Order: sequence, then structure tokens, then C-alpha cells
Amino acid sequence: MTTDLTRGSPLKRIFFFAMPFLIGNLFQQFYNIADMVIVGRTIGNLAYAAVGSTGSLVWFASGAIQSLTVGFSVVTAHHFGSGDKEKVKESFASSIKLSAVISVALSILCVLLARPMLTLLRTPETLFDDAYNYIVFIFAGLVVTALFNLLSNMIRALGDSKTPLYFLIVACIVNIALDVVFIRGLHMGTAGAGLATVIAQLVSGLLCIVYLIKKHPMLHIKKQHFKADIAMDRHLLRIGIPMAFLNMVLSIGSVIVQFVTNGFGDTYVSAQVTGSKIESFLTQPLISFGSAVSVFTAQNHGAGNFKRVLEGSRKTLLMCFAWCVIAAALLVSLGKPLITLIAGDDVSETVVKYAYQYILINTAFTLILSALIVYKSILQSVDKTTWPMISGFTEILGRGGVAVLVVILTSNTVVSESMGFTIVCLANPMAWLFGLLTVLADYIITASRFKKLTKE
Repeated sequence: MTTDLTRGSPLKRIFFFAMPFLIGNLFQQFYNIADMVIVGRTIGNLAYAAVGSTGSLVWFASGAIQSLTVGFSVVTAHHFGSGDKEKVKESFASSIKLSAVISVALSILCVLLARPMLTLLRTPETLFDDAYNYIVFIFAGLVVTALFNLLSNMIRALGDSKTPLYFLIVACIVNIALDVVFIRGLHMGTAGAGLATVIAQLVSGLLCIVYLIKKHPMLHIKKQHFKADIAMDRHLLRIGIPMAFLNMVLSIGSVIVQFVTNGFGDTYVSAQVTGSKIESFLTQPLISFGSAVSVFTAQNHGAGNFKRVLEGSRKTLLMCFAWCVIAAALLVSLGKPLITLIAGDDVSETVVKYAYQYILINTAFTLILSALIVYKSILQSVDKTTWPMISGFTEILGRGGVAVLVVILTSNTVVSESMGFTIVCLANPMAWLFGLLTVLADYIITASRFKKLTKE
């Protein structure tokens, strides 16, 4: 099934197209959290913190693959919007070649550097072995990550956002079942959690292949579609690489924050890990709306419907703001019970206190994050990748500046570790603010150009 997003109410189109994104992203978060919960309640709190402490490194690699394939799918969505079926096939074939090469190279590099990276992060000795055993499987499975993300994003590029959701639900169920088998049954420890995640992604990737063969003839490619096409490769890389690079740059900011938090010890690591997982449920709808408006924009830009691009931008921003208000009310009242649910009933009051503090501080600044996500998604979808990429560096300045400040203050005993952690909680909001200020001018200029084109 394909969906033409160039017609109908932009608000309704984006909202209903975003819902499968949202549910799918929540399920993806759910089975990531399932790894931590099952590990924590089966092996212990240290193993729970160990898996959680790898989050920034996991996102550095798997998030880069995800962003790369999103970029590739933007090109396909553009050709779909313009009605060029042959270019849709050619862009898909080239995306497969490029994704395979990049994911294999990244996987090998990450596996080789897994231990040095954990060491550079100052991963506590009590967590190191469990963290390594988990992350090395995730890194080894990056090719599988690329398989599922590329195929699911290509399906979405044709306006079908529901089917990838169904496959994510299947992956979630498979992941949880294998967690129990590998960890409880086979006593594989954190390695079992990593292996379960990779197998679950493989299952969902294979389901995508079967579905594409049966339901999406527009993505049926033949040998001739794989012929060398330098122009197409350059177009794909021009969109995909900046998006992947941006994700990696942003991940470096998270790595810096993790570096500082790891220096405070197990308690603060657990608090930060738990708080960030709960915060992800707040930010996932924003990311989902960003993904939806990205496809919406790509299709309409390809069709020359500039007025709809601008209207879609406004309506998406309003929906994001509405969600921020609702989520803030929910997290203020339900934050502590959620912390206990994820971290376990035996979690210390100190962990609950600091995790809740992390949630409240980040929640207070999500309106800024909403604008950043929407504006970057639109700019990237109209082939304006320079300033969104630069915003990644300014976000590093925001996170890195806070991290350096904390290191200086705590190392000189100007503030306690407790106060240092409170300052660390401001790292994300500062990064969001810096990022928004970076892309805002470019968005205003682009919007003005679209208004002028609409009048002409």
C-alpha cells in the first residue's frame, strides 16, 4: 500500500501518518528497555547499569545507520512524489549497495574499538565486562540493523507507515522471548540481551523483504537497476551522509555527558540511564512527527507543492507543542512510579531522586526540542543539509560546555557530585537551544523562498 501525501488536509495526513511511526518507535524503545529490565531483574542492578551505560555508544553506531537510511529514503520519496517510478527503483538499488558497504565497514570498526571506547568513557570496572559483552553483539549486528532500517524506511517513503509498525511489534515480542531464553535459560548474561536484539532485528528485516516482494511492485528491482550510477550515488550520499554524520556528532555530545556521569559512580549512572529511558518516551512522539513531516515534505517538494510544505510545518509544530504540554503533566505526576517500574522495586531512593530530577529538567525544555526537530526535518527533506549538519556541532558545544563546566567544578570541589549531576541534567536542553538557533535562520530563509515560489 502506498499513500500520496500531496493531497488532503496536511494536519490529518501528517498526524495519521505519524501514528505508526510513533507506535513503532515506542515499541523499539520498549524492547530496548526490556533488555535492561530483564537483565536487571535476572542478573542484578550492576548489569542493568552496564547495559544502560552503553546507550550513547549504541546510538552512535546504530543511530548513524538509521539516519543514513532515512536520508536515502528521502531521495526515494522525492522521486515517488514526482511520479518517476524508474528513479524510485534506481534509488532503492543504489541505497542497498551503499548501505551494505557502509554498515559492514562500520560494524568491523566498532567491534575492534569496543573496548577502547568503553575505556575512554571511564566505564566503572564493576560495569565494564557486562557492558562489553552486550555492546559487542550490537556492533556485530549493524548489518542487520541496516537491513531493517533501510527496508522499513523505503516502505515509509512510499507512504506506508503502518506495515513497519507491525514488523516492529513482532521484533519486540521476539526480543523479549529471546531475552528470557538466553538470559534465564542459557545464562548468557548481558551477551544474551545483545544477541536477542540482533536476532529480533533480523526477523523484522526478513519480514520486510517478504512484504516488499508481495505488496510493493514499485520497489521490485532487477539487475539493471544495480548498474553503476555515480549521479544517483552522489545524490543519495549528499542527503544520507550529512544526516548520519549529524547523528554521530550528536552522539558524541551524549558520549561526553556519559563520560562525566560515569565518573560519579554506579548510582548516578543508574539515575541517568533510567531518567533518559523515561525521557525517551517523551521525545519519541516529537521524533515521530519529525519523521512524518520529513516524508510529507519530500513528497510535496518533489511535486512542487511548496504551500503544503509550509502548512505542514506549522501544523506539525502545533501538534508537537500540544504533546509537550500533555507529556509534562504525565511525567510530573507519574515519573517516580515509572522509575521504580523500570529500575526495579529494590532501586535506591537516591537513584529515584536523581532520575526524577533528570526527567523534570529535560521536560521543561521540550518546546525548544520540538522546533529543532521539525525545522531540521523539513530542511533535510528539501536538500538543505548544510545548516542542520552544522547544528550538530553547535549542539556538541552545548553539551560539551556543560560537561567541561561540571568537570572543572567537581574536580576543584567547588560543587559536590550531587550538584554536578544537577548541572549535567542541563546538557541536553543547552544542546537543543544551540541547535535551534543554528537552523532557525536557514529555515526562515527557506520558508520565505517557498512563499515567493507559491505566489509565482
